[in-house]
This record gives sequence, structure tokens and C-alpha cells, in this order.
Amino acid sequence: MKKLTLFFVLAAVAITTQAGVGFKIGVGAGLSVAKIKDKYYSDRNKSMLAYDVAIPMEIKVSKYFAIQPEIHFIQKGFALENYGMSGVDKIFRRRNYIEFPVLLKGIMPIGDKTYLTLYTGAGVGYALTNKQVLKLSAGGKEKEKFPFDTNVKDDNIAYNKLDVIIPFGMGFERELTDKISIYTDLRWHFDVTNNIRYNVKPDPTPSYKYRNFIFSIGCNFIAKQKN
Repeated sequence: MKKLTLFFVLAAVAITTQAGVGFKIGVGAGLSVAKIKDKYYSDRNKSMLAYDVAIPMEIKVSKYFAIQPEIHFIQKGFALENYGMSGVDKIFRRRNYIEFPVLLKGIMPIGDKTYLTLYTGAGVGYALTNKQVLKLSAGGKEKEKFPFDTNVKDDNIAYNKLDVIIPFGMGFERELTDKISIYTDLRWHFDVTNNIRYNVKPDPTPSYKYRNFIFSIGCNFIAKQKN
């Protein structure tokens, strides 16, 4: 996974060696409201707070358009109320992912060195860790880290570590100097793949598709400017 991340960064940098292409690389941190889209737990499914850390790489090909590969370290998951466990009020399922979206980004100047951006795209993600937090009725919490269940034959159920995502959103960017800009970002990350699978599908079949609503702030280093 480290090699894939390094390749992703080097590929973006290599593209910018072409004449007439601008390039920025940045870092951002965000707060996410995470949940799943699932009818099976619809009466108990709740959202939870999570995090998102991003490395955006903007390849500006024209005044109004850029391609933006990104690397995200993002937490996904959901909360379940009244799960049926004695002494437990709520369960949090927290799964940490690394994601590689590529955005198509529209850039609209709204002032001197100030821009509004709109974007959408697609990407893939891979699960790194799997955690569960129990909120106890008597107060306090219990945390447990356990392997990601990928064996569908032992109990008929397993979870996919790989997912496909569709991000879209909008942002605001302000250039402070010729080399540094700051930005804010409001986006949605939608999983399009079912993260749960069965050896023998039940009827009805649950569908786990993660949803993340993210607000983030960050800064960019402007390696190569394009007007």
C-alpha cells in the first residue's frame, strides 16, 4: 500500500513536467459525518463523527479546469442503537480506509486570487483496520480491534475490503502568496459497491454502502503556476 501511495504521488508530479500545466500539492484535515445506506438496520442506523486527512494534487490544464488526484486516510462506519446486547446502548463500527479518488474540477475566479471550485470524480478505497466501540448503559465505553472478516464460508457473511467511491462537492480557495494557498472543502463520498457479501444470499439481502459528509480545511503549495 505504501508503494501504491508513492506511485500515485510520483505519477501526478511527472505529469506536471509537461509545458503549460500548473501543479499544486497540499494537505487537509476534515471532520466527517459517517453512516451507511442500509434498509435492514434503518430503524437503528445512526450517523457518527469520523475523520478525513487528504493529500490533494491539482494538475491545472486550463484557466477553468483541473484534474485532481487525491490520497485520503478516511474513517467510515456507522452507529447502531438498541442492538440487542445486554448493557449496551449503542455500537459504533469504525473502519479506516485509504482512498484514491481522481476529481474533475471546475475553477471559477470570484475575485483577485480567490476561487470557487466544483468537482466530481471516482476512486477506489481499501480497508486498513476494523474497530468496534460499545457505549455501555452503565456509562463508559469498551473498545475492541478485530480482524476484518473476509471469510464468507465460515458464517455465510463477510465484508469487502475494496470499495468504489463517487465524490462530489465544492470548495473555496484563496492564494496568500505566489507559492501558498488555503482552502475549505465541503464534499460527499458515496460508496457504490456493497461492502457486505454472502455465500448464500438471504431475502431480503442487506446492502452496506458507506456515506461520508465531510468538511475540511487545508493549504496548498503551488509548485507551478498557470494563469
